[in-house]
Amino acid sequence: MTDHVRRLYLAAGSLLAFFLAWAGIAAHPWSTPTTPNASRAQAVALYQQRLQRDAALVQQLSALTASTPSAPQVKVVTLPPLTTTRTS
Repeated sequence: MTDHVRRLYLAAGSLLAFFLAWAGIAAHPWSTPTTPNASRAQAVALYQQRLQRDAALVQQLSALTASTPSAPQVKVVTLPPLTTTRTS
């Protein structure tokens, strides 16, 4: 075997080892998995509480706006221009 073939195999093996190490580090085998069900249930409970608070706030605001008299509606009108200028 000539020297350049050995170098080619060494480069290919190094590249393969690099990507295998990369995949192993990316997998995080040393971290402990969290319990997704407990944290998910807690997140759902917090979300439900927030929705209930928001619904109560909407009911309060709608009751407040229903009890106050409404303001007159704004009417948009177009007026003719004040001056007309012509250049000749």
